[in-house]
Amino acid sequence: MSGYITSVIRDAFVVYGLTFAFGLGAAIVGFNMQGSPAITYLTNLLSGSIGFAIAGIKTSSARTEHLTWVAVTFWILNLMNIILGIQTYRAWAHSGVTIIIMAIMGSAFAAIQYPPYPPSKSTRSHRSPTQRE
Repeated sequence: MSGYITSVIRDAFVVYGLTFAFGLGAAIVGFNMQGSPAITYLTNLLSGSIGFAIAGIKTSSARTEHLTWVAVTFWILNLMNIILGIQTYRAWAHSGVTIIIMAIMGSAFAAIQYPPYPPSKSTRSHRSPTQRE
């Protein structure tokens, strides 16, 4: 398996592991979709966004393409939720929207923290901070 495919699978498992851990933690505390759907959804959204941010920060180039493949792989990994009886096929299909939102939020955070392309020396201003334009 190539290094790129391995990194996509690894990052998808990072996102899956974080959402699973946060979901388990929320369930232990007593939050569930029946009693507190908003808190449960936001916990899932936040944990997935953190996972995508981690994946985006670790990626030095082609961040958007990489996170797209991570999102697709993560969505496919979520088929395990159907096998475990946690989710229906219909809910799994609709979860794609949430995964897209997670990927966008995580990618935005990664881009803010670590811009994909640092400015080159030729595009930087050579003026001193006190000079005016």
